[in-house]
Amino acid sequence: MAHLHLEDVLITERQFEQVPARGAYRWDARVKLALLVLAVVLNIWLAIPWLSGAVLLIGILLLLWSRPPFRRLRLFLLAPLWASCIALLGFALGFGTTPLATWGHLVLYREGLQQGGLVAVRAYCDMVWLALTFVTTPFPRVLATLRWYRLPEIVIDTLAMMYRYSFLLYDEFLRMRLAAQSRGGRSTARREAQVVGRIAAQIFMRAYDRSERIYWAMFARGGE
Repeated sequence: MAHLHLEDVLITERQFEQVPARGAYRWDARVKLALLVLAVVLNIWLAIPWLSGAVLLIGILLLLWSRPPFRRLRLFLLAPLWASCIALLGFALGFGTTPLATWGHLVLYREGLQQGGLVAVRAYCDMVWLALTFVTTPFPRVLATLRWYRLPEIVIDTLAMMYRYSFLLYDEFLRMRLAAQSRGGRSTARREAQVVGRIAAQIFMRAYDRSERIYWAMFARGGE
């Protein structure tokens, strides 16, 4: 299993600085962030099917041109792919008047398929442009770019802390999951789902407790 360690991410970001730049890696982070905002606005605000498809195609071509490592890219592309497919299926089975296919009590409608396809394309378009921006840009440079755009410091500090502590919480989740598996937590798929759910609840409670401790530690050092 691949672990999500902060040290690994920092090492790969330093390696990106050493290899010859290609594609979006050569672009200024301010330009990439502006293009990201423009793509999201065109995709969501206008909501024109052909425009969303064109923006999605441009983002995919830029990703192929940049050739980022798949290990960093898969979280942006594979996770929303499942959600997009579920949204497409939900619309196709729940909306419409023109049936295309029938499986028992389930009916696939043409209108729902069209609406679900548009929702899936728009959602995946945003994720492709997010991947293009953040996978090809070291996170410290993203924070510096946000400061250049004069975003509130509280927002930037919150993003920096989220970035740092997401790795700690994930490592803690892996340790607890490994401990549960060593005690028979993977005997059945149902059992494993129950164990993962309990671990996730514990992680949430520990994250809340840790946030309070961090707040009071920062407050004691002059933070607000």
